Amino acid sequence: MVDRSLTHGTDPRIQVEGVSKSYTYGRWDRRKRVAAISEISFQIRAGETLALVGASGSGKSTVARCVTRLERPDLGRICFDGIDLAQLGRRDLAPFRPKIQIIFQDAVTSINPRFSAAEAIEEPLRIQGKSQSERRIIAENLMQEVSLSPAWLSRSVIEFSGGQRQRLAIARALATRPQLLVLDEALSGLDLSTQAQITNLLVSLQESHGLTYLLISHELTHATQMADTVAVMSHGRIVERGSSERVFSTPQHEETKKLIAAVDSVKSAFVRAAGAFA
Repeated sequence: MVDRSLTHGTDPRIQVEGVSKSYTYGRWDRRKRVAAISEISFQIRAGETLALVGASGSGKSTVARCVTRLERPDLGRICFDGIDLAQLGRRDLAPFRPKIQIIFQDAVTSINPRFSAAEAIEEPLRIQGKSQSERRIIAENLMQEVSLSPAWLSRSVIEFSGGQRQRLAIARALATRPQLLVLDEALSGLDLSTQAQITNLLVSLQESHGLTYLLISHELTHATQMADTVAVMSHGRIVERGSSERVFSTPQHEETKKLIAAVDSVKSAFVRAAGAFA
């Protein structure tokens, strides 16, 4: 865990209170409504990281979509700097969109593959009305910040490797100077070496930009590396929360114990594989 006790703020940047979301599925004559998340509550102080972890289908990504207002919750409050985003309509949400950005697991599907790197980064700046010269200067600086060469701005998105695409997605998210970044499985699907590099990059960017992170992950290892606080989800509810050190060392809920067992299982597999090729 990274110690940011001297740099984080005292007031919550984002405060989620009693948020619930359900979806309807099935034929029109036999529709059923299923709760994806129920009464989710947490807060993240400015400059800190909360990791929301859980198995696939636990509701983590639904929380991410509600926090970023890609989805409107059925119930509850989502207060960003004291403003309840859950109650705002599309027009009133517009000023908050640049301040809250999301980075998805698959950068290929979240960025138009026909774009060049420059177009990918500059698109949100163009929407904001920045001039072409301003957009290019910002894009060049952001490429450097995420350790990509500005000379690659003319390259197509599909020419980048998986790790490079995720760096590009981070640069694009930073273009609007956000205060909150939601990382929805942003480290999943990358090899271990690339995961470590992206993790270090995100920690560095958090410190230099004063960012607040909501980290969505199914792996507790990511949480312990980045998060100040961990909240474990199961069946649409938060079942355990605490400091990343406490949750990992003395888990209380069975779901948390399963996640830790999965980490230990992966570690054992790597040890066996390393021995086989020794």
